[in-house]
Amino acid sequence: MEKVNVELLAPRLPKPRLEVGGRFLPEKGAQTQNLRAYWKIIGKRRWTIALVLATVFTAVLIATVKQKPVYEARALVEIEQANPNIVSVQELFQSANATDNYLETQYKILQSESLARDVIRQLHLDQNSEFNPGKAQRVRNGSVDARADVMALPTDAEHEQAVLTRFEERLNANPVQRSALVRVSFDSRDPELAAKAVNTLTESYIEENLKTHWEATQKASAWMASQLVGLKAKLEKSEDDLQHYAQGNGLLYLESDKGQTENIVDERLRQLQDELTQAQADRYQKESVYKLAEGGDYGALPGVFDNKLTQDLTDRLADLERQQAQLAPEFKAGYPKMEEIQSQIARTKQLLAQERAEATRHIGDEFFAAVQREVLVNQAFNEQRAQANVAATKSVQYSILRREVDTNKQLYDGLLQRLKEAGVSAGLKASNIRVVDPAMPPTSPVKPRVALNLVLGLVLGLAGGVTLAFVQERVDNTLKSPDDIENFLRMPALGAIPSRRDIARGRNGHSRALQERDAAARNDGQLVAFEREDRNGWLRVDAKSLERSDLCEAFRGLRTSVLLSTAGRPPRSLAFISAESTEGKTTICSNLGITLAQLGKRVLIIDGDMRRPNIHDFFHVRDGAGGAGLVNYLAGEEGWRDLVRATGSKGLDCLICGPAPPNPSELLSSERMQALVQEAMTEYDFVLVDSPPLLDVTDGRILTTLVEGSVLVVKGGATAREKVQRAQICAMEVGAHLIGAVLNDMDLRHDGYGYNGFYATRRHGDDQYKRVSG
Repeated sequence: MEKVNVELLAPRLPKPRLEVGGRFLPEKGAQTQNLRAYWKIIGKRRWTIALVLATVFTAVLIATVKQKPVYEARALVEIEQANPNIVSVQELFQSANATDNYLETQYKILQSESLARDVIRQLHLDQNSEFNPGKAQRVRNGSVDARADVMALPTDAEHEQAVLTRFEERLNANPVQRSALVRVSFDSRDPELAAKAVNTLTESYIEENLKTHWEATQKASAWMASQLVGLKAKLEKSEDDLQHYAQGNGLLYLESDKGQTENIVDERLRQLQDELTQAQADRYQKESVYKLAEGGDYGALPGVFDNKLTQDLTDRLADLERQQAQLAPEFKAGYPKMEEIQSQIARTKQLLAQERAEATRHIGDEFFAAVQREVLVNQAFNEQRAQANVAATKSVQYSILRREVDTNKQLYDGLLQRLKEAGVSAGLKASNIRVVDPAMPPTSPVKPRVALNLVLGLVLGLAGGVTLAFVQERVDNTLKSPDDIENFLRMPALGAIPSRRDIARGRNGHSRALQERDAAARNDGQLVAFEREDRNGWLRVDAKSLERSDLCEAFRGLRTSVLLSTAGRPPRSLAFISAESTEGKTTICSNLGITLAQLGKRVLIIDGDMRRPNIHDFFHVRDGAGGAGLVNYLAGEEGWRDLVRATGSKGLDCLICGPAPPNPSELLSSERMQALVQEAMTEYDFVLVDSPPLLDVTDGRILTTLVEGSVLVVKGGATAREKVQRAQICAMEVGAHLIGAVLNDMDLRHDGYGYNGFYATRRHGDDQYKRVSG
């Protein structure tokens, strides 16, 4: 047998990642969920999603169609801040700043039971069929006569409460954001009744508000009138006490221009203090002038240098001295003109000295007068201060009495003003609530919202269906795709075999093989064999009608995976094992043998399942059930070559089980079985062994030790992954070389796999393998 050129095939075929020891390593991120995995689940469970969606949508549609139309009437009401004093301008402006607490209170009042009962009473809603059980129901109960008038039907507490509850359920009061407006709405099947209910409610609310305001004003007026009498008597008594105290202590108070009351003693003291300050300042000024005069500094004396006569004498003296200076160089001292000038100078100086002496005397007189005035004013100030101290002691009690009078007067005046304002307010029917837009009968219903209900039905149905799909996927613990094998078993998925239903439906453009086999009938042995197999329930890939089906593509892909499963050369002896029976080991083993034979290889299939042999039935070997086979060879009766049978396919032989032995495990563990495998490998390119389930008996574990590789067969969507993992562990415990797993009977509709894409590279690999291996 020629070697396969692995290097030539490697770039074209995807290979699993292996680590030392042959354990499979999944690609990075294989264990994480992604959008593709979610979409795959949705596609797999699409019928569940469709069923839930249809059920929910239908239920919503029926409920929407059966629902009676409901009309909503609306009114817009403005609520301003309630002002206790409508006369006060300041408080009137403050009413625009309504607090949130006040508005919340008014919203609750609008929805209160008292207003609701008032509207029910005015509109006789307790006798309306929309709000009570109805006359017909009460007649059926036998509580009233069928001829009785509806308006005359008796009511009870339970009935009234039921009507009130239905009314409150239909009433809504929603505030308008950032305003003092509230939108009142009411739902009813009658548009006229809905508008009447809203308008009656707002009218009752305004009337109740006015009534409450009037009652509060009347109570406040009565209370203020009773308090006013006591305040008046208290004010008069406090004024009498103040007057008697002032007269008894000689206190006299004057009212200033600013309206303030002041003691006359304190006023006189303040005046003397001002005069004393002025006298001291005058004395300081006169004293400074007097000291200048005593020092002879006449030029700085006010009233001396500035005097007209003094100035003239000073100028005259200066003129005479200038003339004397001019004549001095020419004339001697005894010259008459010089003597005359000297005489005039002496006279002028005498007069100037006299004038200055008079000014100095006058300054001294003024200084001593200022000193005397300061002394007298200071004496009077001290005397007045002593009187003020005495008056201050008496004024303490006077101030206390005065404050009491002022307080009582303010209370009396304020209460009297409030009483007058309350009287005016009680006479005015002013309300801080007004209806901006009254309710009008609506022309179109607000319920049912057909479009919204249907959209919600679609959304809820889709969400429920998807949720149920994911729940089913979570509960389902079977292996359904090659990805599941790689994720849970950590081994390569060698192939995925489609289910009979997918093959019959001819997915991916293939013809319906099973339905068209009669039309494609031919006289060759292969078709006859296929017809016999089909009657017995087996599917064979060598049938003419299946040569281009998904089944053939699947087994070609499996063949390629087996040929490239190990480096160097593929395992020549293989055991096909599974966790349980009826997982398709015989079908996988036999069809793989057929596909290998189609490559020109010699293949021997051994039926190692001595408890439930099926190879003879698959290949329709005559007298297979009772004829000689593997059991006879292991018992030493014949040689195995004499027992090999032809299958009808070129290059493919089989060794059937033969009669059922009492001790299968002992026969399979004998040296003759091991010799059979070794000798068969010298004459055949591949030896395939159909083994019993691993979890049922020990036969399968024995056979895995005799071959070069083992293939684990898993039935898709049927075998729990825990059992498959246990079977894998059983094989690994005995040292079996698991080259991978095959997913049999996979539902392509659910898992979304198609062989046009899944096996495209493997089909190309088969052709390449043919060219290389020859």
